[in-house]
Amino acid sequence: MILLFIALFAAALFWLQKYLYRRFWSLGIDVELSFEEEMVQAGDQTSLFEEVQNGKWLPIPSLKVKFQCSRKLRFPDTDNSAVTDRYYRNDLFSVMPFQKITRTHRIQCPHRGYFGISGIDLVSTDLFFTEEMHGHLNSDTRIYVLPELYRSALLQDAIRKISGEVAVRRYEITDPFTHRGIREYEPYDEMKSINWKATAKTGELKVNIREHTAMKAVRIFLNLQDRNILRREELLEMSISICARLAAELTGSGVLASVYANARDCITDRILSLQGAAGPGGFEDICKSLARLDLSKETEDFNECFQERIFREEALYTVFISPERHEEFQELLAGYREKEDFAWLCPVKEMEEGDIREELAGNIVKILEEKG
Repeated sequence: MILLFIALFAAALFWLQKYLYRRFWSLGIDVELSFEEEMVQAGDQTSLFEEVQNGKWLPIPSLKVKFQCSRKLRFPDTDNSAVTDRYYRNDLFSVMPFQKITRTHRIQCPHRGYFGISGIDLVSTDLFFTEEMHGHLNSDTRIYVLPELYRSALLQDAIRKISGEVAVRRYEITDPFTHRGIREYEPYDEMKSINWKATAKTGELKVNIREHTAMKAVRIFLNLQDRNILRREELLEMSISICARLAAELTGSGVLASVYANARDCITDRILSLQGAAGPGGFEDICKSLARLDLSKETEDFNECFQERIFREEALYTVFISPERHEEFQELLAGYREKEDFAWLCPVKEMEEGDIREELAGNIVKILEEKG
């Protein structure tokens, strides 16, 4: 009789805990994923924090936390994970009442991109592991992996030449809305530059010294169209890195930079058109926009996207970055050369000759891909 009572009591406890876990296991369970930094540069490392909290009196003996992200984010710790088209992770926790557990995962970020974790799947059990309960939590964990700033001797020489050209043009154009001082009148000065207030005070003609303009921007046109049979993604990524490096030099020198690209943004699905970026904030905006370019999507035809803008919009200077040397693209550049001088930075795998129109030979700078 006692044995029967014990058996009945045990059965009642078993079914009671089963009922409690079915109904209340997810109550007070919170899982949060967060990156240590919002932005890192390609090649850097960062951390992903995984925080699990049980805010109720019922213990969770087994809680599997499952999430997935891009395979371009590399976790050195390969336990409890699988990599196919994406990276899949499955972590196991045992969480006591009102306990919070935080785990830190180191991540390598070798590739440019905008990566996120949009959902978390949960799998729990009762005390006796006889039944699984499933749940899902939303997540909005994002990280920018900014493009690497490409560095090479050829590119450095090209940037130095471009910077010199920009400096000369900025000096030639003055900004009528700003001035940095007053000086004595010279015969070549225009009447509109006379400061009449200072002239009346001193009894001698004085003129305003104007700041050199920063209103016109250097335009960077990034052509990521690839019409080759075998896709040359490494040259496309190299082009983006060159663009980031050039933008860093320009914005760091106080020059406005506008960036246009015919690849699509992974968030807005629009082609890149960023105008008048300046200073550290402007450079950050450029890099974030470049990080979001999705090369897996079909690019727009460069000439159709930007031909009107190229010929009608005024600029301090224009730089084209394109590994593509298609005849149609070269014809566009040849037409622009009749209007204005420019630079064409062309990433290449090897220094082949004979594929560039003769009239463009003075504008192109071939940047050789550097291995390793």
